[in-house]
Order: sequence, then structure tokens, then C-alpha cells
Amino acid sequence: MKSMTGFGCGNAANEKGAFTVEIKAVNSRFLEINMKGNYVSPELENYVKKLIKEKVQRGKLYVSLSFAPAENGQDTNVTIDRNLLQSYMIALNEIRHMDGIKNNKVTISDLLSLPDSFLHVSTKPMSDSELQPLLEEALIMALNQLDDMRVKEGSNLASDLQKRIEFLYGKLDVLKSMQDKVVDDYKTRLQERIIDMLKKVDAEIDESRLLQEVAIYSEKTDFTEELVRLESHLKQFADTFNHKEPVGRRLDFLLQEMNREINTTASKANDIKVIDCVIIVKTELEKMREQVQNIE
Repeated sequence: MKSMTGFGCGNAANEKGAFTVEIKAVNSRFLEINMKGNYVSPELENYVKKLIKEKVQRGKLYVSLSFAPAENGQDTNVTIDRNLLQSYMIALNEIRHMDGIKNNKVTISDLLSLPDSFLHVSTKPMSDSELQPLLEEALIMALNQLDDMRVKEGSNLASDLQKRIEFLYGKLDVLKSMQDKVVDDYKTRLQERIIDMLKKVDAEIDESRLLQEVAIYSEKTDFTEELVRLESHLKQFADTFNHKEPVGRRLDFLLQEMNREINTTASKANDIKVIDCVIIVKTELEKMREQVQNIE
């Protein structure tokens, strides 16, 4: 079991430069990859997404790809804009011969201080084939760190959920013990009311009629089926912890079904003690649902 949240960082360097990859992951219903970086072509971005999908199946990922070229790792070319330089020289020579201006020779420093530079520096971009090995090394390191954090957090979530499952099994036993008591309490209350009414008219109680009413009530309020299904869902939920594949959606579905069964139990029982127990169960299921939202 893995959490969907985590962070990973990877670095790789050679004579060409250094790549840094950072990945931050948060919860999401599906896999979303948001990527930003420099020196990364669309083809390399697709390659990065492919590697990520091999490791991650759910979550929103923010991926930062940063490449810093080495000082001697790129081919740099400096060219001169001769037309612009010639225009500067003509203009400066005209200025030198104007009245009132000190006639000094034009120096390189003078030319370099002019607003538009006549020197153009260009760098030959690195090819994908040169960048990919570095990028892959840094990305795998970041993904491994991310995975380690998600596994650790997933283990903590599993431990917490296991405790809550055990708690719910205890409440399930309480609800099972209440099933017959609900009917017995109804029979007692009904019998007391009938006896009280019959005393006023000096009549005798019809035992067969009383048993018939109790039987009808018992059938209407029987929540045994709901408890059987609830127990089955609890068992499936606990068994899911041993699965190797992502289980978040399965756990979320099981929690929905458990909520359905416990709601039906409350509506059928029509008993304050059962309803009180159901409220405790629903509160625990909601806490579990919040935890499950973090599971891949």
C-alpha cells in the first residue's frame, strides 16, 4: 500500500553539465503530471512521462527539470555585426571632428559601451541524445526517493486503518447482540400496552395475536443481512492490505458499501441503542474515508 503524497529529488552530472529533477506528489483521483523545465524538448518530456507512469499510477505530480550546462560543456560562437560596427565608427569619427569636442581616438572600450552590442554570442543547443542519459539518471533517483516516501507513508496509513477495522469488528459484535434484544424489547413494550388497555375493558390478552404482531415487527426490523454484508466488506477491506497493486479506489468503494449497509441497519432497527452504535460506526467510517483519500 502506498500513499499518494511524497517528494523526491535526483541529481546527475557529467562533463556537459548537471541535471536536477524534483517531484512533488499530492492526492488526485487520476494520474496528473505537470512538468516545467529548461533544455527539455517535447520528445524528452514524453520520455519523462513514460518513466513516471511505470512507477506511479495515481496522484497529481509536479515535476521540475533543471539543467545547468558546464562552462566548457557547450560549443560557444561569437560573431561580429560588421555593418553595425562600421556605422558606429563612421558616427564616432564625425563626432570627433565637431567643434568643441576633444579629439581622441576611438577605443575598444568606447565601442563596447555603446547601447546595441555589435558582438553576438550564440550557444549550440545540446541534443536529446546528449541530455537523455543525464535526465534519466536524475529522474530515476527522484522517482525512487518519491516511491520510498510513499511506501513509508502507506505503511503508516495501513497500520492506522487496521486499528480502525478491529474497532469496527467490535461494534459489529455489539450490533449482532442487539438484533434479538430489539425484538424482545418490542414484545415487552407491546405486551405491556395491550395488558394496560385490556384492563380498562376487562378483557383477556390474545397470545396468538400478540405473537403474530411481534413476528411482523421482527421481520421488518431484521438487519441480519446488512450485518452479514458489512462483515464481508470489512474482511475484504482488511485483505486488500496485502495486495501489491494500487488499492485506493477499491478501498473507497468498500467504504461506500459499508456506509450503505450501516445506514440501512439504522433505518430498519428503529431502536435508539442501535442508532447510537450506528453513529459511532459512521463516524469511524468517515475517518477511514479521509485516510483512504491519500492511498494510491
